[in-house]
Amino acid sequence: MMWSPCSRVSLSLSLSLSLSLASMVCFSYLLQALMAITLPAGILSWGLLPFQSSRHQLQPVPQSQTPLDAPGCDGSGIVEPGGRCNGDGLVDSPPDHRDREGFKFENPSTDCKYVSQMHIWDSFKDLEKDMNKLFTLIHKNVSFTVVGHHPIAGHYNDLLHFYVNALRRVSVLFLDHADKFEIHPQAIHGGCNERWSVQEVNFRGVMNSGDDFDIVNVWVTRWDRGQMVEIRTYIDSARIMEALHKNEIWWNGTTFRDNIHYMPGPAGMPDLKKLEDLMGYPDGRKYED
Repeated sequence: MMWSPCSRVSLSLSLSLSLSLASMVCFSYLLQALMAITLPAGILSWGLLPFQSSRHQLQPVPQSQTPLDAPGCDGSGIVEPGGRCNGDGLVDSPPDHRDREGFKFENPSTDCKYVSQMHIWDSFKDLEKDMNKLFTLIHKNVSFTVVGHHPIAGHYNDLLHFYVNALRRVSVLFLDHADKFEIHPQAIHGGCNERWSVQEVNFRGVMNSGDDFDIVNVWVTRWDRGQMVEIRTYIDSARIMEALHKNEIWWNGTTFRDNIHYMPGPAGMPDLKKLEDLMGYPDGRKYED
């Protein structure tokens, strides 16, 4: 086969172009390899960051289900005596931000052996709108003494007798204006690491008779496992007697009551043996029983 001079020139040009392209491709790979070796990894990752960032932004951020840290709760394992931190950096009982009518507590601690003063305040205040909470606040076998000389005074050996004979009897005096009944703790002493606490509590309302009611009671309470187990309460006897007189159709005597217990009044009991000796038939014979 014969090659013309023009053909040889074209072949030379084609070979030259192929070699040039091959050299450019080789140089490109060589340049990328040199960049990978010499440039910092952070610079090479710049091109990936926008995609990585957008992917992270689409992922929802989980909400924490654990209590927040408190000052000093740093997870160091060091627990301050009397503090609320257990060394893991978390607060076991986060503070309650309830306003509590601006009440100033003598002891605001929540790290208590018995009940905190805030718990005591809440316990009384909650009864304002929900009297049912009384049955978990006070132990069923409470020793309850209402001090004084009036129809609801006396000692009660359990919660139900106190509720029926005393608390409910007073509560029904306000049924016609239940929305106006208020309870305002005035002072709290003791509690927390003391089993006994003293509370001054203001009770306000409008009675069924339309008269205003406003008294302060003092409760002396002994706590155990979050409940009142012993109570002595001092109330305004005159105001209670006035309230009962104006709002009850009878006091402690009515034809509806079966009198099976001696209720002698302030004078006390007479000598029953002498009275029994006086009893008998008209002819002088004594009863056999």
